[in-house]
Amino acid sequence: MKTTKILVAITFLILWQNAQGQGFVNLNFENATIAPTPPGGSTFPADPTQALPGWTVGGATTVVGYNGLSIGAPAISLMGPNFPNSAGYTPLQGSYSVLLQYFNIDGTPPTLSQTAVVPSGTQSINFLVGNGESDAVVTLNGINIPLVQISAGELAGNVSAFAGSSAQLTFSTTTGGSGGDFLYFDDIQFSPSAVPEPSVLGLSALGGLLLAWRRWKERGFESENE
Repeated sequence: MKTTKILVAITFLILWQNAQGQGFVNLNFENATIAPTPPGGSTFPADPTQALPGWTVGGATTVVGYNGLSIGAPAISLMGPNFPNSAGYTPLQGSYSVLLQYFNIDGTPPTLSQTAVVPSGTQSINFLVGNGESDAVVTLNGINIPLVQISAGELAGNVSAFAGSSAQLTFSTTTGGSGGDFLYFDDIQFSPSAVPEPSVLGLSALGGLLLAWRRWKERGFESENE
């Protein structure tokens, strides 16, 4: 009897650890199983389980589409093959990227969430964003993660406090913009590297400008002596 109880306890512990240790999935949105639309075509509404497997769509009035844009309702659109799609978007990487759309005229901002364990040793989260469509709000367990631009088209935030623990990761858009708030994003990654301090980023940008200026001056000097 004692042996049976021990085996039951071990089995329960293993099952519990597996449930708690489930990692985040489909962070690059490449797991979509939805059928491609013809060039210039779109699907509306789209099945979230096919377009965004592993993710949960939030927002009472949020609609989900594929290769198309909302005309006013809060929406999440998967953009993918075949191109050009009806919205004219190409992916930031791979075959699929996601567009969150909020027009500040109806409902609440759309959200895309999933709960899993943040990998041990994680210092930061980073992801790609589309030019001009980077109104990103990222939270873990409802706590806002301040974001900084670490390179052209890439945002990052410090999530070291959540490393090794189960947390709900949520992506959304900002609110209050008169023209609407949009986030086109992809390739979410948990990284063991810390987010550079703003001062370091500023110095890096300044160094790049000085290097470009120096090369321009050298080329001008060479042209004068030819």
